Amino acid sequence: MSSVPIMIYRLLCEAVEAYGRPVTTRELIEYVRKRIPMCADHVPDHLPLLFRYGLVERHLDEEKKAYVWAPREPRKSDVELAREYPELYVESMYYHAVSKEVAGQPIPLDLVIELLYEISGGREERPRVSFVKDVLRRFKERRPELYERFISEVLKKEGAVVDPELVEEVRRVVRELARERS
Repeated sequence: MSSVPIMIYRLLCEAVEAYGRPVTTRELIEYVRKRIPMCADHVPDHLPLLFRYGLVERHLDEEKKAYVWAPREPRKSDVELAREYPELYVESMYYHAVSKEVAGQPIPLDLVIELLYEISGGREERPRVSFVKDVLRRFKERRPELYERFISEVLKKEGAVVDPELVEEVRRVVRELARERS
């Protein structure tokens, strides 16, 4: 298995907040498809994995005739999950690749999702991890001042909201660099 279990956990947390209740697998797939299309097909594989780790709960909803899923309380941050379950972090190849390339350590998943969305062009087709790393390396090489500002704020705030204008500028640059190579 090589994919995105930590990302699916995070997106499950978001979906449960958005719906205001536990969600079915189908609802989560649709939520993920809107947020980061390239990960939607991983939902059915990773919910049982997260359940086995005790990170999510599942209950049969008789009315919906489907399982509903929710994160187990207390919820964990992406960085906590990566530190407590290194095997899930490594299996989350995109989260691992982006975090490692950008900061050399786990970074907030929101930022990873935004960067991956731009690199993938919002398509369901997943880019190769080598392509993702290449785009991020070129970002560091071509815009070192922007990279330094970005990484400094990400590491300083450790999970807090990073300046939206800075994130938008980084997204724009990453999007342009990804288009150069596609």
